[in-house]
Amino acid sequence: MPRLARSLAVGLLLHVSIAIGAAAEVYRWTDAEGREHYAGALSQVPSEKRAEALDSTRREAPSRLQSFETPAGRLSPAHVVRRTGVLRIPYEQHGNAILVYVRLNDRVTAPFYVDTGAADVVVPAAVAARAGVIVSADTPRESYGTANGMIRQAVVRLDAVEVGEARVENVRGSVSQSLPVGLLGTSFFNHFTLQIDPAARMLTLIQNPDMRGGASAAQWSERFRALRERQARLEAYLEDGTLTSEARASALAARRDELAAELEALEDEANRADVPAAWRE
Repeated sequence: MPRLARSLAVGLLLHVSIAIGAAAEVYRWTDAEGREHYAGALSQVPSEKRAEALDSTRREAPSRLQSFETPAGRLSPAHVVRRTGVLRIPYEQHGNAILVYVRLNDRVTAPFYVDTGAADVVVPAAVAARAGVIVSADTPRESYGTANGMIRQAVVRLDAVEVGEARVENVRGSVSQSLPVGLLGTSFFNHFTLQIDPAARMLTLIQNPDMRGGASAAQWSERFRALRERQARLEAYLEDGTLTSEARASALAARRDELAAELEALEDEANRADVPAAWRE
């Protein structure tokens, strides 16, 4: 099975954009206990509920693509990302796009398109809310390039992202106010070598030993180096004694405390990802 080449990323992102507009139908039905269910294919709907599900696609806008139950029910018990062996995950073909069911924060399961051109796991706002992801005015935002231009989205940390037996914790994500279907990006896939078998409609994930927490040794080292360099520059400035005012000195001292807290948080993140000490130098 061929390894997914990085050069396919841009083309895949375009295909995903097309598929979202043209192939992402959602079928909704209510069971005997009044619980709502969603599916990405009519074959996943109980036969006695298909008329209701078909009617729902005519009555509801695509933005109703929100909380899903997987066709097979709850996913397998959690596995840590360090699990060895080859993980095989079936997928659905939606036009030119690959769709899998993703469980977020052990709380909600929803369909996501595989997109190695996306840096983050991009979560639709409604799905993020059901997963317990809180977005406020203080949540950091970053700019992202899409097929429709630049947009700004909230950047969040997902407690867990689980696809089949593949589970990654503490995953960087972003929250989209416009996408009806999420994108499973490289903040998840960087933990693995990804292979695709179109004939079997199967993803194969093999643990990537050169990555921790979705980043390489060089990337971790650069994060620590840049943060410590900022600390060193600030300390040198404070020790120089050329500050012009007490207020300025107080502000810089507060910034020093902030940098210390950032370094501590980075150490905690590295600990959770099993980052070796040599990668932190």
